[in-house]
Amino acid sequence: MSALSQGAWGTDAPPAAEVQWAYALVAALGYLPAAIEIAAATLRRTGMSAEAYLRKNATHLDPGGPGDEILGVVFGDALESLGEEARGVVQALAVLPAAGVPLEAVAAAAGKPAPSAARPLQLLVHGRLASLDQATQTYRVTPLVRAVARKDVAGDAARWDALHRGAADAMQALLFWTAAVEGRPEAAMRRRVACEVFAALDIAPFRDGARGGGVLARALVDACTVLDLGLPTEVQQRLLEEAARLAGDALPELGARALAALEGARRAELASKRRGTFGTLRATPAARERGRPGHRDVLRKAVRANAQRAAARSAPVEDDALRGAKELLARGALHAREGALEAAASDYGEALAAFEAAPAAGDGRGPATALLLRGDLRRRQGDLAAASRDLERALSVFRAASDRTGEAMGLLARGNLRLDQGDAQGAASDYGCALTLLRTCRDRPGEANVLKARGDLFFREGDLAGAARDYDRALYILEGVEERVLSQLRSPPSGAEERRGASARAPREILPQAELLRALGCEQTHARTWQARGDLRLRERQTALAARDYGNAILLYRDSGDRRGEAAALKARGDLRRERGALPGAERDYEDALRLFEALADGAGQAAVLKARADLRCERGDTAGAALDYTRALALFDATGDPAGQTSVKSVLTSISHREDSPRPATAAVPR
Repeated sequence: MSALSQGAWGTDAPPAAEVQWAYALVAALGYLPAAIEIAAATLRRTGMSAEAYLRKNATHLDPGGPGDEILGVVFGDALESLGEEARGVVQALAVLPAAGVPLEAVAAAAGKPAPSAARPLQLLVHGRLASLDQATQTYRVTPLVRAVARKDVAGDAARWDALHRGAADAMQALLFWTAAVEGRPEAAMRRRVACEVFAALDIAPFRDGARGGGVLARALVDACTVLDLGLPTEVQQRLLEEAARLAGDALPELGARALAALEGARRAELASKRRGTFGTLRATPAARERGRPGHRDVLRKAVRANAQRAAARSAPVEDDALRGAKELLARGALHAREGALEAAASDYGEALAAFEAAPAAGDGRGPATALLLRGDLRRRQGDLAAASRDLERALSVFRAASDRTGEAMGLLARGNLRLDQGDAQGAASDYGCALTLLRTCRDRPGEANVLKARGDLFFREGDLAGAARDYDRALYILEGVEERVLSQLRSPPSGAEERRGASARAPREILPQAELLRALGCEQTHARTWQARGDLRLRERQTALAARDYGNAILLYRDSGDRRGEAAALKARGDLRRERGALPGAERDYEDALRLFEALADGAGQAAVLKARADLRCERGDTAGAALDYTRALALFDATGDPAGQTSVKSVLTSISHREDSPRPATAAVPR
């Protein structure tokens, strides 16, 4: 009775008018603490009396019945008042492991952006259907509520499968949530949370092919190999075994990677046991001082030298014609980045002719790469028909050569072409096929670029949930790739790994993948993805989160030396701060962006920033400074030939003290 009174009315005892019905309600709920807490929260939230609540549910409540049935009645009544969004979120939370799960993972499981899932989760916490751990900012449900929520959805097979697919996405989102703060004070806490979730994960329901087994298998392998979550050895072995089973025949390379990691884990466990029994084959400190290395040091040096000699012997020799064709491709890519499109087209044409004439052209990947780059260049020049012909020829050659990465890059370029042609559905199909190929061949940087492109497509079409999902996955991949590189630097490969790498050497690339992506316009993907997600959150009116994303993009642009991208992101954050009323911060961003655009001699960027700063000065009442900025912006608009900008600034200058129209947002200096 005390629990009901505190939860429903905030007093130690029920009001005088409710005493009789309160005792009857507690008895009808079978004196179950969980049911009483949920019912009290419902009474408090809805303002319903105990009599009305009891009469509403009297036909379904059996005080002598099973506890799960009583809890099911209270659970259904609470969700009826909370809404369908809360029902979907609590069902998604019930399918996830029993450990505490962060907001980002719950949102991925429910198929929503994190800001959209925050409100239903808050309602569930207030309704006592879920709890929030303030220290780790994670959500969990009690075993009784979990069982009732699973029973509520178990009859709908399609919904049950969809929830498990969302749970697989949630495990990927959990890895991104963990990797996003690497190197910060909260990293240890997030690794501990992720370790508990993966350790409590039940893999059995995901063995059905329609429940996202492939996505979960990839997340399991990443959890055991990419991120150092501190998983116990037996848990790692169980997860890797399940990952290999989930990959099956559909994802052979992922299955092989899981089995290789499993074998490594077993060998490491066996080595640790042997080390504890017999000691290690390392030199003593005294032997090292005398200059006599240990047995393992000698063997490691010998193995490394043998691997280097074998690699030198197996390196193929290129003829002059093939080497010249590759140099033409690299020169064309450089001209394209510098804006000399005609020179780049000429270089690509010469490279194509050189590849076709070379006697050692190989399997045709050289001509296909030249066709791919020339087709994408023609798309940027506006010759869509010629671009389509080149890309179709490139795709057919890549498929004939069984080059999955090249085919995926061709599909990415064709998706961009179809987007320019107005075929959004065809572009989405090409992006999806490219993602499948890149995941099969484990090309994570390429996958991140395709996810960014598809996220931009979803954003353009108004599918904000799909855009947020792709941006989050792209950022997870980018953060994971960096973490993997750092882990490799911390622990150099062993002699066995070097021998395997030397024997399984990949064929020589026609053009390095980083150069190929840069030639296709996919550069600064990490920073641009943060900036694009900032635009998305601004569309969703999540201004604080948008400002944080813009800040991450600015830091990445600054670290990589991309002054144009940094200036564009500063301009976007300045517009956001001006909209939020943080005028001093907005003015600082505008000044920094203007200084960068001036160093780049970018007249269009300077004009856009000057106009925005003039609008800000008008809002602050500095009409003299605003008039000066408008005059400078008008001169730059005249020089760059922007009639819309000229008209806008002239109308403001004629009557600067009687402005009624809101500032027109300037065109971004760097494409999204």
